[in-house]
Amino acid sequence: MIPLVSRRTALGALALSPLFSSSLPRRAGAQTAVVPEHNRAELTEAPPRPALGDATERAQRLFDAIVHDDPVRAEDLFLPQHAFRLIKGISDPDALWTRIHGMYESDIHTLHALPDLAGATFVRLDLSRRRAWVRIREESNRLPYWAQRHSALVYSVGGVERQIEVRTMIAWDDRWYITHLSEFR
Repeated sequence: MIPLVSRRTALGALALSPLFSSSLPRRAGAQTAVVPEHNRAELTEAPPRPALGDATERAQRLFDAIVHDDPVRAEDLFLPQHAFRLIKGISDPDALWTRIHGMYESDIHTLHALPDLAGATFVRLDLSRRRAWVRIREESNRLPYWAQRHSALVYSVGGVERQIEVRTMIAWDDRWYITHLSEFR
């Protein structure tokens, strides 16, 4: 068994319906609000779970960000704010996005302190078997998505594989993003 190192841790798109678009904040220069085919509110069944796609390449950049204590290197693996704003059915999704994004950056800084990272090599991103289709109204959502929980960045130090937990990833359309590296706090 590989030891787990953990800290407690719109491409095919449809325009938003008037119900959703009227409740979205409007900002100068904000991205056009679109909902991908795989995340439409009217879905009654889960679409196929997306493949990893480029998530492994982006996970390698996350590992590099941890090694170099530089969260900017892994920014493209974190769920974009415009997508989060569409997904969450709460009064101030931007405040929550800012909070969890700050946790993501803090987790990268904290994980940087793991021993032997300077000599470590990224091996792969392992998706766990803990996955589910998250429906509307679950987790305060107004759009559904696939969630992947307790996955791992696998890396090697001196030929020994180790893991860093990736607490929660969600699929926005057919692309995987992290929302939590560690436990939500």
